[in-house]
Amino acid sequence: MTPRPVLVDTDPGLDDALAILLVLAHPGFALRGVTTLAGNIGLERTSANAGALLALAGRHDVPLHAGAAAPSVRAGIDEAAIHGADGLGGVALPAPVPARTGSAARFLAETLRTEAAGTIDLLCLGPLTNLARLLEEAPDAARRIGRVVAMGGTIREPGNVGPMSEFNLAYDPEAADAVLRAGLDLTLVPLDATRRVRASRDTVRDLLALSSPLARKAGEIVEAYFRDAATRESRPLHDPCVPLQLLRPDLFPAETLHLRVDRSDGPEAGRLHVDPTGAPANVALGADGEAALALFVQSLR
Repeated sequence: MTPRPVLVDTDPGLDDALAILLVLAHPGFALRGVTTLAGNIGLERTSANAGALLALAGRHDVPLHAGAAAPSVRAGIDEAAIHGADGLGGVALPAPVPARTGSAARFLAETLRTEAAGTIDLLCLGPLTNLARLLEEAPDAARRIGRVVAMGGTIREPGNVGPMSEFNLAYDPEAADAVLRAGLDLTLVPLDATRRVRASRDTVRDLLALSSPLARKAGEIVEAYFRDAATRESRPLHDPCVPLQLLRPDLFPAETLHLRVDRSDGPEAGRLHVDPTGAPANVALGADGEAALALFVQSLR
């Protein structure tokens, strides 16, 4: 397998952390850098969490750059109740690789300009603020992205922050709108797909039984994911669906939909509307949950 060059934009976050561990563990990915933003929790903490995951994998060589500390124009959404005050449910990690100087958008632009156009894919695990800034500040570099795969939105599933609004897009609807209209090769992996890829307590057992330190740490993180949901039998692996979709798009049946982003205030903010006048995107509308979960565990071996 020829490794796929990728950049990861993230706000870890329990499920972000699982996606990052998958990228670090799987030989199909060549990680070119990580950028962070506030989202699930504040920027200082998300950057420290990303740096700690890199340190766990011994990847001090991977550039880490902090980005947007707030949404484009509105107040953020605090998800500490789900992810814990440290963003990772109290799971112990080593001292983090420190973030380097220079903005996330500038780092993304410089990295994309150093390699042939279309050869680096961007995995967006959080709100789309950093990508929107790249589009504004360096549109020529943004056009060099191969594929953008982003976890966000919902089409038919109920939302998780509003009746039909999902956190990543609701956090910064203006950024989501700018990305959607930019004409990038964009695949959205919404709740319609991610809620079908679910970890159980058996998943925790399987991961903890593996010899890989990354797999065992993933097991601890999934276990932490259950702490605020002690009576639930499974938890959705939202963000890991992004690298899984790149590895096996056949597990995530998709359609091209024309979409617009609701930029109103209130519970509709960030909602995706199917609209023939909207911008086209490849949208995963389901998932083979059992196969995707098996690939997740196998990837962490």
